[in-house]
Amino acid sequence: MPKSTPRTKERKPLRLAKKLLLMMLFLVMTGVSVSSGAYTTQAATAEEEAPMNKRKGRTVMYIMDSHNLQLRNEDAHALDQLNYSFALIKDGKADGSHWMGLKKVQSFLKRNPHVDGVISIGGWGADGFSDACLTEEGRKTLADSLLALMDDCGFVGIDVDWEYPGVPGTGIVSRPEADVENWYAFLTLLREGLDQREVLHGREYHLSVALGAGDQQLDVLDPKRLAPLLDQAVVMAYDMAGFDRITGHHSALYPNEERSLSGAHAVKKLVDGGLPAEKILLGVPAYGRVWRQVSGGGNGLNQRANTSGNKTISFDELLRLEEQGYTRYFDEKAQVPWWFDGSTFVSGDDDRSIACKGKWVVDNGLQGMAVWQYTQDAEGAMLAMLDASMR
Repeated sequence: MPKSTPRTKERKPLRLAKKLLLMMLFLVMTGVSVSSGAYTTQAATAEEEAPMNKRKGRTVMYIMDSHNLQLRNEDAHALDQLNYSFALIKDGKADGSHWMGLKKVQSFLKRNPHVDGVISIGGWGADGFSDACLTEEGRKTLADSLLALMDDCGFVGIDVDWEYPGVPGTGIVSRPEADVENWYAFLTLLREGLDQREVLHGREYHLSVALGAGDQQLDVLDPKRLAPLLDQAVVMAYDMAGFDRITGHHSALYPNEERSLSGAHAVKKLVDGGLPAEKILLGVPAYGRVWRQVSGGGNGLNQRANTSGNKTISFDELLRLEEQGYTRYFDEKAQVPWWFDGSTFVSGDDDRSIACKGKWVVDNGLQGMAVWQYTQDAEGAMLAMLDASMR
């Protein structure tokens, strides 16, 4: 069975331990008394030289494939897992033939063996799940091909990003009457295959799913049935606003008077339904959503715009908005910021909201946080904030 505890790794200060042991042996061999005072001094030195407190939550980064991927070695200390996105379904089988950055990802993982590599399959608008999972034979073909692709790439996990089983309207083939049951059956095959590899190789393999944060996506699921199958459930607590012309928070941690959708609301539904909190990753966006030509004045929140929030900007751009004349505001109830220059409204995250989310994740016993996606955090600022927020 998959383990349900967070899998954040920690390296022991071996060099320091060896240094202390050699000094103790030297003192004994030379007849010097090892007094309690001397030990206290050495212990204090060890404490000063030891690494910072262990992170209390797991950090997961999705990374979108491209030919010009750049992965920074300096980010590795703050990272536990990379979800390489996306494998697709072709002729009923998992396919990665379109990948352009695989070798760079593999090289990064080889240089940083504490970071787990996971294949993510699907994504928004990715078709093929409903057809492939319709029959027992089709599910086995897809599961076997996905496990084989994972093995061939040297990865240690699978993230299934079917958006969304049992919920039509995303532009892909959907069978509301059958998709959810077929999804459970498909995940069961993957769990069996990963468990076999755990026994064979003596290490953990991850099975993850990406879940929508809306009631429509969550109400068709039975979280209790997911519990024995999964190691991780990524709650995509973003894009909760932006598809209409009313401005709002697209990544709120808590609901406010205007919108009930929030990360905390989605997580509560899953936990109340029987999915352990320690298997849940709170999804965080490394991007902001932009509404233009906002009318109504004031601070711009919950106002009508001439566009939806369909335009996005990276986290690095969010951090520079105030330099460009935007005023930053913060919603004390939703625990997220927004920016407004009198005409353009931007919703996203900043250092304060990330600190709030990290504390909430730790306080509520979640496994950690997962970010979409690495290339939108070009300077590593968000990853550093996530790391600090869960210490």
